[in-house]
Amino acid sequence: MSVVLREIAHTRAGDKGNLNTIAVIARQERWYPVLCAGLTPDLVREVLADRVRGPVEVHRMDEVHALIVVCARASDDTVTTSPHTDTHGKTLGSVLSAARVPFPGKRDRA
Repeated sequence: MSVVLREIAHTRAGDKGNLNTIAVIARQERWYPVLCAGLTPDLVREVLADRVRGPVEVHRMDEVHALIVVCARASDDTVTTSPHTDTHGKTLGSVLSAARVPFPGKRDRA
C-alpha cells in the first residue's frame, strides 16, 4: 500500500549552483515515521532521474518532523546554464511530492 507524498507532507526546495535541497515536512507528526521509512535516496533518485546526478542524501530532522533531501545535478545543470524549462531547483519539491511512498494500512489510490 502506498500514498502520494503530498497527502502526508509538503515540500520546500531550492538550489545553490548544481546542488538541490528539498525539505519534506510531515503534515502531522504521526506521518513522520512513514516519511522516514519510505522517502529513501533510491526513491528520490528514481523520481528525479532526469535532474539528479550523483549521490542523494536524506537527513532526518526529528524535532520538526522533516527530512532534508540533498542531491546534485549535472555540473552543467546550474541556475544560469540549465537546459530545463525551470532553470531553478525550486520546482523539484513539487515533482517529488507526486511520488508514491509506502503507507502501512492504506490502500493504493490511482
